[in-house]
Order: sequence, then C-alpha cells, then structure tokens
Amino acid sequence: MTHTSDPRESRTTLWVELPRLIDSARAHLDSHPALDVASIDISATAIAPGRLEVHVSGSRPVASARVLDWLDTLTNTSLFLQVEANPEQPKAMVFGRLPDGTPATVIAPLAEDDVVGITRDRIGDWVLHWLRMQAVDVAA
Repeated sequence: MTHTSDPRESRTTLWVELPRLIDSARAHLDSHPALDVASIDISATAIAPGRLEVHVSGSRPVASARVLDWLDTLTNTSLFLQVEANPEQPKAMVFGRLPDGTPATVIAPLAEDDVVGITRDRIGDWVLHWLRMQAVDVAA
C-alpha cells in the first residue's frame, strides 16, 4: 500500500514557511540597515525550503557596490556574472544564506554596455574582482 501525503499538510507547511521567510528577511535587514533593496521576492513550495530573491538597482558602480554589501552579510556564498543566457540583460548575482540558514539570491541587473568585452558567464573570484573594480567609483 502506498502512502500519499495529505495536500492540506503541504498547504499548511507552505503557509507557515511564507511568514518565516518574511520574518527572516526583515530581521536581516534590521540587522544591516545600510543594505539596499529595490524589491524582495519570496518563494516557497511544499516540496523544498523557501528562499529569498533580493533585487538591487543602480548604475553599474552603484549596483556592484550593493551586491558587495550583501555579500558581506551572507554565508556560504558564490558569485555569478551571467551574460550568456540573455546578452541584452546581464546580471551580477550572489548566492548565499542568511545567518539563519535561509537561502538567498541577490541580483543586480546590468545594462548590455556594462559587460562589453565579457563574452561568457563568469564565477567566483573573477566576479569578485570585477565587482570591486566596478564599485571603485562609488567608494571614491
């Protein structure tokens, strides 16, 4: 005999997860009031842990600085500069976790002109160096 889970349990889990994600995001932002946020998306399903997707905005130097600010507040991070999937809409992203373990992705949309000469996706230290070089104008 196969056991099937009750769909009501899944919905209950989902409705518990959504407020937890909101509280987690709020607590993180309260702990780091200088972090910039253009928008926050939360998602949760009955089959996987919920996650946050944070969007930051600004010119290339400003957006790069904002991604670096977020990077400093997350754990288990990795960086990604996406240019191949949609060359007209490249993105700088950091994947990580809030201190409470909630998965988070921070995304800075970039302009096509921001990545001239970068012909493929990049990861890790290459992206960290690139972001720092872009953010120099903001620190000055």
